[in-house]
Amino acid sequence: MTLLAVEDLEAGYETGQVLFGVDLDVEAGELVSLLGRNGAGKTTTLRGIAGAAEPTILGGTIRFDGERLNGDPPYRIAQRGISFVPEDRRCFPRLSVVENIRLAINHAEGPKDLKTVLDFFPALAEMRDKHARNMSGGEQQMLAIARALAANPRLMLLDEPFEGLAPYIVRNIEDIIADINEEQGIAVLLVEQNVAAAMAVADRHYVLDEGRIAASVPTERLREDEELRQRYLGV
Repeated sequence: MTLLAVEDLEAGYETGQVLFGVDLDVEAGELVSLLGRNGAGKTTTLRGIAGAAEPTILGGTIRFDGERLNGDPPYRIAQRGISFVPEDRRCFPRLSVVENIRLAINHAEGPKDLKTVLDFFPALAEMRDKHARNMSGGEQQMLAIARALAANPRLMLLDEPFEGLAPYIVRNIEDIIADINEEQGIAVLLVEQNVAAAMAVADRHYVLDEGRIAASVPTERLREDEELRQRYLGV
């Protein structure tokens, strides 16, 4: 069953148009990546789906579980079952791990309980009283994903979750994302430049180039097609 359907999406900012007819979909329970170089339009696509103030949607449709999202405010989109983890994580620095998660629980409809969330993040459970401002980048990334999970979404949007993290932390977060997807049945749309990490977790991949979908391929094809990776991803 198609959970998210983006059709002919056009979007941009005051500086100009960024997306030109993007088409993509995510099935219920699926884990999909959106890959591309810097400036390809990956974050713009996620922000458009999440209903952020920017970019401006210029055309096309975004549907979630068959219902049109265009024009809905972010809180309404979240209520429908979409959690968005932005690149800057946006943890509350003066709140502890537990306080950050409880804040998400208190603002969600039908949230997961604290224990269920922390079961996926044993490292966070051990530092439950630590303030976010005193956490490493990898710890903050785990906390941001934990807050998204607490809302009990049907679809999780993750923007560059592996950026700037040490390899062993990347592997840890890969495992967490895969576990959330497999054990909770939560669909994931993952924006990433780390192609190896994306291939480690995602079932299939969209390749975005200059605001247009250049390819849609399963992991095996992406791994084998060196020409495609070099042409559009530089790897």
